Amino acid sequence: MSATALLLTVGAGAGQATAAPSRAGADSGAPAAVAAVDLERYLGSWYQVAALPQLFELQCARNVKATYTRTAAGTVGVRNTCTTWLNTTSSVTGDARPLDATNARLNVSFLGLGGTYLHTDRANYIVTGLDPDYRWAVVTDSDRRSGFVLSRTPSLTSGQRSAVLSAIRSAGLDPCRFRVTRQDDGAAATGSLC
Repeated sequence: MSATALLLTVGAGAGQATAAPSRAGADSGAPAAVAAVDLERYLGSWYQVAALPQLFELQCARNVKATYTRTAAGTVGVRNTCTTWLNTTSSVTGDARPLDATNARLNVSFLGLGGTYLHTDRANYIVTGLDPDYRWAVVTDSDRRSGFVLSRTPSLTSGQRSAVLSAIRSAGLDPCRFRVTRQDDGAAATGSLC
């Protein structure tokens, strides 16, 4: 999973309401974040079902997953795992710090020194869409260089897929640039999300 992998999406699909973006991000030209994220509901395991290709994921053949936990410091612990091309498990741990009270704009760091993660004020994890039941999310960064579709299950239903595509477009991203992520219990092949 990516360093910027907290994905929450905005969109409407299959008769479900979704959280709408509240405002443009604090960074100039940044995508709008959802109005609020309940971090307690966001915690747990998420499957990456699609993403914009990233260099740090080249080693991942399939089964990209993120697990979020509450830390003693009140931040969000991040553990990203995947199955590599050599059929081994690769993992990285990090820390996500909310940048405002909405919890929809975060700085995720994988750079730790002496048990402390180094953070900046840059939103590199913006939840731009979120299913009302927290079943899927779309995440990007201030520059829209990364994009992730996260789901509580290894694959999306057709209704969820429609809502996700709408959320990606609402964030100013091209869904055809997103590549489907292989999951053992989900998508068997990769290709464009659109």
